[in-house]
Amino acid sequence: MVEIAPENENSFSSRVFIHDYPNNSRIEARYISNGRLYISYYNIIAVGNYPSILRLTQKFQNSTFQYPIPNDYIVETELFEWSLKCETKYITDSKVCYTINWKEGRVDWNISSTKSSTAVTNLFLQKINQNRSTKLSGPCLFGFDIEPLYNFRLQIGLQPVIKDNNRRKRPLEKISSRSQQNKRLNSFGRDVQKALM
Repeated sequence: MVEIAPENENSFSSRVFIHDYPNNSRIEARYISNGRLYISYYNIIAVGNYPSILRLTQKFQNSTFQYPIPNDYIVETELFEWSLKCETKYITDSKVCYTINWKEGRVDWNISSTKSSTAVTNLFLQKINQNRSTKLSGPCLFGFDIEPLYNFRLQIGLQPVIKDNNRRKRPLEKISSRSQQNKRLNSFGRDVQKALM
């Protein structure tokens, strides 16, 4: 078992992760708030990957952190008495579909949103008639803050993959307009920056 603890408030997550990933797909997350210990469990079905145009979560209150959102990511977790399967899927370069799947008796349910993981989490809470005062972080429910998964994606080369978007672009030397050349150079700089993120 490997334990990753936050070093300070500038660490990746405020939770502690106990894991042996990728040897074991189960990850335990611990968090202390107001002297009370909270424990969550995650079973990683598909670790996902980081696309070339990477979306980040919205900033939390009183936090400067934004977590990268993986594509084709599937994780099982529990919330209250519910067993949930949370998924992310990029539907365009700039839009992610967040889905929560669960079962009630023999009936399969799912709810989706392209707004944010917190938006779909709130929709889920409304659907199960959970008290409206319940606040839950979508990035924590989905496990976007699980630093071992982030590091694993980077180690195995699942960082942003550059798509071949240059098929329609003419070579720089064939562009006669100075302003078009500048636009091309700026575009190239953005592509390089995305590749290095």
